[in-house]
Amino acid sequence: MRRFDLRSRDDSGAILFIVLLLLLALTGIGLVAMQSASNNLNLTGNSRVAQVARNIASSGAEGTMAFAGLNPSAFTQFVAANLDPLDGKGLVAMGDLSNNFFDSSTDGSGSFGWDGVTVNTARWSSKMVTALTTPRAPGFQIGEYCFRRYTSETDGMYRNDLPTGTANAQSLTVDRNAQARSMATMFVGPVACP
Repeated sequence: MRRFDLRSRDDSGAILFIVLLLLLALTGIGLVAMQSASNNLNLTGNSRVAQVARNIASSGAEGTMAFAGLNPSAFTQFVAANLDPLDGKGLVAMGDLSNNFFDSSTDGSGSFGWDGVTVNTARWSSKMVTALTTPRAPGFQIGEYCFRRYTSETDGMYRNDLPTGTANAQSLTVDRNAQARSMATMFVGPVACP
C-alpha cells in the first residue's frame, strides 16, 4: 500500500519562521519585564533616600530644640553670633552639636537607622527665621517670664555614595541624593525680658 505524505516541503520553512517569531515575541516580553523590575528598584531606592533625608531634617529640628533647651540664654547668643551672611538669619548646623549627640550605631537602633553607616554623607542646618521676644509661651503664665519665639527651617541633606575607581585609587560617586525641609516653632527661655 502506498502512503501519502500530507506535508509538503515548503511547510517546514513556515513552521521555522513561526517559531522564530514566537521566540522574538517572548524575548520582547522578557526585556519589558526586566525594564519594569529595574524601574521599580530605582523608585524604591529613590523613595528610601528621600525618607532618610526627611528623617535627617526631623532629627535636625529636634537637635536644634534640644540645643536650645540645654541653655536658653547661650542659645540666643549663639544664634545672634552665627548669622547667615546672605539673609541675616541665625544658623545652627549639625557640626555645632557634640559628636556624640547622635547615636551613630549601625545596627538600625541609632539616630539614622540602618543608614548610620553612611552618616558622613548626612548633613542638616537650621535657620532661625524669626526671633520675637514674648511673655506668652504654652504652659507658662503671662508676664512672669519672657521667651524668644523662633521658627526654624531645618534642611536635611543626604547622599548615597558608591565606590568606584581603579585598583590604585578609590573614589566616590553620588548614586542618589535628596533634600528635605522640616519647620518647627519653638519657645526658648526663660530669657531676660526687655
